[in-house]
Amino acid sequence: MSKPYGEDSHDRRVRRPGQALEGKVNLLVIHEVNYSSKIIYEFQILPEILSMLGHSVTIVDYDDTWKNLPKTSVFRRRRVLKNTQRAYAEASVTVHTPGMIGVPLLSRISGAISCGMEILRVMGSRRFDAVVLYGLPTVGVQALCAARAFRVPILFRSIDVLNQLVPYPALKGPTKVLERFIYRRVDGISCVTPHLKAHIEACGAPPSRVEVLPSGVDVGLFSPGQRDEALLARWGICGSDPVILFMGTLYSFSGLDVVIAGFEQILKAHAGARLLIVGDGEDQERLRFLASEHGIDKHVIFTGRQPYALLPDIIRSSDLCINPFEVNPITRNILPTKLFQYLACGKPVLMTELPGTLPFLKGPQDGVVYCSLDNFADMLRDLLGDRSRLKKLGIASLQVAHRDYDWQTIARRFAGWIQSAMN
Repeated sequence: MSKPYGEDSHDRRVRRPGQALEGKVNLLVIHEVNYSSKIIYEFQILPEILSMLGHSVTIVDYDDTWKNLPKTSVFRRRRVLKNTQRAYAEASVTVHTPGMIGVPLLSRISGAISCGMEILRVMGSRRFDAVVLYGLPTVGVQALCAARAFRVPILFRSIDVLNQLVPYPALKGPTKVLERFIYRRVDGISCVTPHLKAHIEACGAPPSRVEVLPSGVDVGLFSPGQRDEALLARWGICGSDPVILFMGTLYSFSGLDVVIAGFEQILKAHAGARLLIVGDGEDQERLRFLASEHGIDKHVIFTGRQPYALLPDIIRSSDLCINPFEVNPITRNILPTKLFQYLACGKPVLMTELPGTLPFLKGPQDGVVYCSLDNFADMLRDLLGDRSRLKKLGIASLQVAHRDYDWQTIARRFAGWIQSAMN
């Protein structure tokens, strides 16, 4: 049974700030995206695994869902979801979503104020052993000040160069200033790639406080299996059609426009080939138009966002998975989680060479083929015609995913890092 809001389920005997009981951590996670509506990725996966490992996890998020609501829904009320989960049915976390004004510009201002108030409210209602902060421009300073006020260690989990995610050029400079301010003052930073580590240290963070811990994959859920012909039939794909899969948010830098533009030459060698695009995003309508303009709209299927539990079956039903991202300041240092999902299902991956990814997935020995965006369509055509090579790459994919990137192992390392930082 869930505890009433504000009731502390932990033993209240006196202990030093940050001292965990019996190795279990009472953790507060703070981010500035919406936990319930955001596509499932590390922000949901890692806290939920920690909850299944016996740690208590509370989350304060940011309500960006107002953008999809009628204009009459201006005021968004504060909400608390108890014993909730997104990625794992066995998980249980509590999510606090502060209220805000759902109007451009005012949303961030009001959200920053209400998030700060909610962090103080939550931290005042129960004892936390540590705070893990993901976001920065909207919630970073408030989280840092609250952690210091309550004498709780605050740790930062870095998965992006945050100033590069800001959509307005005028705000990139202030975000860089905030990065330097926060990174220098938190008690520890865990980042997903060595390139992010270098960026954080360049912002003034002491190297002794920064470590690298990559993202991972649930190897129990994402595993090899049979092609699901009934599933493919939903989208008009025959069981014998070669399927190229892209999965994720459709950003303008996804590189899919280049793949679509070159898809006609793939069809000359593989007449039944299908490009299956699973996800949605800002560039979806432009990509649909490109497919129609090139006369290949029947071969390019947009499924929209699909349930997380269905993703393994979709990957298993593909022949080759792709990540044709343009290399730019946003993508340069990232390590996309979907790559490990592809690999854990035993699928070969064709992708552009992202410097942040290369230290973890070095090439064919890890099931990955790197290729420039200019030659992407040619390489797709050649790989689809070489079944023996695809099989060898698939075997290597499976081995590296299980050996190095099991989420359970990474979550335990993350919990150990938190406890070490607390001490």
